[in-house]
Amino acid sequence: MMKAYNETWVRNRYILDQAARWQRQGLLDEAKMELIRAKFPVGFRDSNGFIEIGLFVFSIVAISGSYFLLATFLSRLFDVDLFYHFFNIGFGAGIGLLGGYLINIRRYYRSGVDNALIIAAVALVCAGFIGLFPNNLPLWQYCLMGLPLVLAAIWYYSDLLLTLAAFVTLATAIFDGILELSFGKQLLPFVLMTVSASLYVIARLYENREELLYWRDNFILLEWLSISLLLISCNYFAVREMNYWLLDKRPAEAPEIAWAGLFWFLTFSIPGVLFYLGLRQKERPLLIMSAIGWGLALAAWRYFHPLFSLEIYLAINGLSMLIGAVFLIRYLHVPRSGFTDQPDDESPKSFLLSTELLSTVQATSGHLDPKDDLRFGGGEFGGGGSGDRY
Repeated sequence: MMKAYNETWVRNRYILDQAARWQRQGLLDEAKMELIRAKFPVGFRDSNGFIEIGLFVFSIVAISGSYFLLATFLSRLFDVDLFYHFFNIGFGAGIGLLGGYLINIRRYYRSGVDNALIIAAVALVCAGFIGLFPNNLPLWQYCLMGLPLVLAAIWYYSDLLLTLAAFVTLATAIFDGILELSFGKQLLPFVLMTVSASLYVIARLYENREELLYWRDNFILLEWLSISLLLISCNYFAVREMNYWLLDKRPAEAPEIAWAGLFWFLTFSIPGVLFYLGLRQKERPLLIMSAIGWGLALAAWRYFHPLFSLEIYLAINGLSMLIGAVFLIRYLHVPRSGFTDQPDDESPKSFLLSTELLSTVQATSGHLDPKDDLRFGGGEFGGGGSGDRY
């Protein structure tokens, strides 16, 4: 089915990225790389990150200026009550058509300009569509109205900012909807934990499917967002402060919450589970989020049970991390159980595509030694996380 970007080029771009990692590992020479580039051409316009950020900001400013200028002029000619809603839809559709034109003609792919046009188009269409409904509905209903539009745009564009917007919209809808229940405050953390864990599992299941390569980065981002929400929703400090701010009459400090012992247990145990899974699967994102979770857990414990001043805590933590880093660097100088301090270049020996396509790449570039382990999934290096495995 048609997408905004050329799916073949997206696929070929991923192949060339993997092949470039092979080349940096010394598995391919420049002549073989040229053969692969010729076999898998990519027509997207190349740019660097700083230029993309600048183009994104410039495009947002240009779109905003055009929007307010045209809206100010046309609002004098039409009924203001309905004008802005239809104007938002129409202007957003126009921006979307302009974005599609530039993607096809200028061959943009996440180059800043197209990202800005996509975000602006979807935001305006959603705002105009939601504005057509009564303005006294609950927030969660507005979120559920806009969510299908955002998801449809993600399907068409595979934009990462839209993925973030969809995740925030879904979390907001759940947050506001659960609070309408009489026992919503007590139920909310468990619902958020369940939803975040479910989204992570779904993202992991579909991340490396060849037919879904167009959205692979979206699934990876969803994994990071889901684990982040999981760590926040189980953290004792976050739950206690959330309950405090939801009180109609707030006391001087946040009162104790129900099931406090359970939340203290979850605060420390869930990062431990992430650490175990990261070690077992040799997956960097889980290890990173586990470390962040432990940091949040220790910060929450220190906040409610301080033993020393903040300065002493910072000094102890900094010294502990420094000693731990030096020890791990020296200990992992020799690879142990699949872990090493040597840079792995994002698991270049894994090729997360079909075995048939891998055979085509090997046939194009010439024979690669079997010991290089360039298999589908790459054994213990295979799987998700954008190659973020050890």
